[in-house]
Amino acid sequence: MSAGPLPAPAAVVAEQTRPRPSTPGWVVVAMAVAGGLAMRQAFPQPGWWWLLVPALGLVLASAAVESRARTVLAAGLLGGWAFYLPLVHWSSLFLGWLPWLALGTMMALGWALGYVAIAWAHRWGRRAWPGPIGSWLVVPAVVAGLWTARDALSSSWPYGGFAWGRLAQSLAWSPLLEVVSWLGLAGTGFVLVLVAEWLVQAVRLLLTAGVRPSLRVWPLAGVALLSLGLAALPGYRVATAGTIRVAGVQGGDERAGYFMGGAPGDVLAAHLRATGLLDPASKPDVVVWPEGSAEWDPTRYPQLASQFDALVARYGAPFLLGSGTERDGTSYQSEYVWPVTGGQRHIYDKHNPVPFGEYVPDRSVYEKIVPNLVGLIGRDYTPGTGSPVLPLSTRSGVPAPVGVAICYDIIDDALGRTSVRDGATWLVSPTNNADFGRTDELDQQLAFARLRAVETGRSVVQVSTVGHTAAFGPDGRELAREPWYTPAVMTVDVPLSSTITPAVRFGPAYQGIAATIGLGGLLLAGLLARRRGTSGGAVVEHRIS
Repeated sequence: MSAGPLPAPAAVVAEQTRPRPSTPGWVVVAMAVAGGLAMRQAFPQPGWWWLLVPALGLVLASAAVESRARTVLAAGLLGGWAFYLPLVHWSSLFLGWLPWLALGTMMALGWALGYVAIAWAHRWGRRAWPGPIGSWLVVPAVVAGLWTARDALSSSWPYGGFAWGRLAQSLAWSPLLEVVSWLGLAGTGFVLVLVAEWLVQAVRLLLTAGVRPSLRVWPLAGVALLSLGLAALPGYRVATAGTIRVAGVQGGDERAGYFMGGAPGDVLAAHLRATGLLDPASKPDVVVWPEGSAEWDPTRYPQLASQFDALVARYGAPFLLGSGTERDGTSYQSEYVWPVTGGQRHIYDKHNPVPFGEYVPDRSVYEKIVPNLVGLIGRDYTPGTGSPVLPLSTRSGVPAPVGVAICYDIIDDALGRTSVRDGATWLVSPTNNADFGRTDELDQQLAFARLRAVETGRSVVQVSTVGHTAAFGPDGRELAREPWYTPAVMTVDVPLSSTITPAVRFGPAYQGIAATIGLGGLLLAGLLARRRGTSGGAVVEHRIS
């Protein structure tokens, strides 16, 4: 007489009752990679901004699928590579594949960290907050907050971070540009993720069996209406008072970069020649030279100082010059006012020298790993700490203090806010991006200049050694632009303003609140899901007596 089958061990039952992913892992990874690749196309160039939300939605949808841990990690890392490696491919132009791969991998790891957190938020959030409020309000807010927190971390760490590839950067030439005047770059990114998450929820509802037709259509219609509303939102009203006439000099010499093989003095000579194109009858209030274009500090070389004395006398206007400077044994990348009357030389030292470009952090460590590459960077510039605002005025004596953001400084949100709060009525970004040739880097950097104009409510003049040299009004309107790799002088009347935009006034608070919602919401979701005994796909055990 048979006693029947023996009871299955608890571990076997636990394995049999473990929730199984309904979507194959390779599909999840493919979604994440496709989303990352499509997101990159939203950024300059080609700048297909309208791809951003659908592509971002695809990334978020892949993170929302119940997947095994190794699938989530693979999707996060490969999706990050798919986005960042094409975005920063310009970094390989002269230094080769290793720095490009290192930068792309560092950013992809940050992306993967945020992706895993977002996957947890979806998994735990569905259990912690079941129902429409959780799906349409709580979980999307937590996901958007986590993306904002991840952006904040990547923009500040390590070695000062790399604030490239933030979502708002794709909007510089889109109808959504003016949202930045209200929310800043971080707040705008939060809203974009929120919209993308709502799109994911709407599509999921559309594909769910047994849902009434009206409930399938209305969520998608709501997402469309919200997007149109954001596009129609007028920019914050900025009052202007007078103008300053700026002459920006673009040398146009391809040898201007650090790694372009030019001889000492080539960049200086190119900008002296280009300055000769400026007609004194145009009566500029200030002449701006790009980053590093003076090459040497004129106060240390009397012959160079005499040349600049002659130039300011000829044009009757101060020059804003850029070169390396050294004080008390410390080197800086600086921009300074060369005054007409031989008065005080006001100076700004670059706050954000580029790591592994303008200085080598932990040089002794990296010299052992990549000595040939580290050897190419023979000087270490120190970050400046002073105010970015330099005193200038128009010919008629009207004060027109300018906030300076040297090249990479333009991506620093805090520096832009500091310029406004310290009294800048317009902004200038002198830059030398010749080392990136005719790549997308030049367009991506120009996107930041236009965003910064709208965010701060200040005109921004970008003056480059090779391009793009351009000017934008406080509303983002392009005032002037010169062809790249062409010797030119861009003379433009730049509106002045003292308006404080909501983005400047509340920008840090927006980012802090969003990050708190994300991180706090993730922690709360985990605790609530655990309390209900279904934490993130945990094993459900049925004990057999």
